[in-house]
Amino acid sequence: MHWRVFILVYVDDLIVAGERFAGVQAIKSGVAAKFEVRDMGEVKDFVGIKVMRDKKTKKLTLSNPGHIMALLQAFGMATCTPNKTATASGVKLSKTGENLLPDGNRYAELVGSLFYLSTTTRPDIAFSVGVLSRFMSCPEQNHMRAAKGVLRNLRGTTRLGVMYGGNEALQGYVDADWAGDFDGRRSTTGIFFTLNGGPISWASKRQSTAATSTAEAEDVAAAMETKEALWLRKLLLALGVDGGAVPMGEGNQSCLALVNNPEATGRTKHVDVAYHMVRDHQARGDVAFYFIPSAERPADGLTKPLPSPALTAFRAAVGVGEDLGAVARGAELGDPHLGEC
Repeated sequence: MHWRVFILVYVDDLIVAGERFAGVQAIKSGVAAKFEVRDMGEVKDFVGIKVMRDKKTKKLTLSNPGHIMALLQAFGMATCTPNKTATASGVKLSKTGENLLPDGNRYAELVGSLFYLSTTTRPDIAFSVGVLSRFMSCPEQNHMRAAKGVLRNLRGTTRLGVMYGGNEALQGYVDADWAGDFDGRRSTTGIFFTLNGGPISWASKRQSTAATSTAEAEDVAAAMETKEALWLRKLLLALGVDGGAVPMGEGNQSCLALVNNPEATGRTKHVDVAYHMVRDHQARGDVAFYFIPSAERPADGLTKPLPSPALTAFRAAVGVGEDLGAVARGAELGDPHLGEC
């Protein structure tokens, strides 16, 4: 008898998952026959990530409350007043060379810890952390204040995490904020993919070159998203899932015209030569770009700071919600709205 079983390994910690419990037991028995192991039962915590399952509603939540609380305590902000957003809307950080921090290592430690959170269970802070990471070589006082602003936001959202539930196929979204980088006028790419109702891959990344138009910035972003879609599609095929062409939500009509139009002009030649692969894979049926209106662009939160109402909508769109075990752990975590710093 054959079962499909998956094993996630991190150093000496393993998670075994499968379609049938018998398959999981067979893997456990095989490993235990060769190594000394300790069976911890159903996974509840893995490398610091809380795993909460609601079997009745078939929902899963991954969160990092312990890591957040430890980080707040390490920086003396365990009782600080929470911020509603990680970065205030309209804030532009830059390098001035003034008011440098006496100890840049402390800033690097904080941003590194925030980066871990932004890539595991908190895509809603990915843009803010991406901007902060640009100043690791010469952090200034205002950069540290901005980093602590992210901590203040985490203080009030300790229980949030990524949530999964349902059987939705792989879906991608892309956006680009043209020339948003104050120092080099480079654009920021925002991409994310959802599967079964929750995010499985996301990124907020400054582009390597300065784009001369919004269409060029969006085309660069579309190329990055296409590469990620191809990798995820291959991964799902290896797991026995074939969902066909990956739908890709794009909000720029000029970019869509470049993707769908096989003709090139002198004004778009430099973009077309570098990113014609997007057209190729669209023609092959690997991806399927389509237009989404500005009010429905979920990737906006990965390219710019959002006001509180828009941030709430962004979290809902990308599958960030309250930990299913929040009520049970309320006393352990403490009230996130106590005190001031």
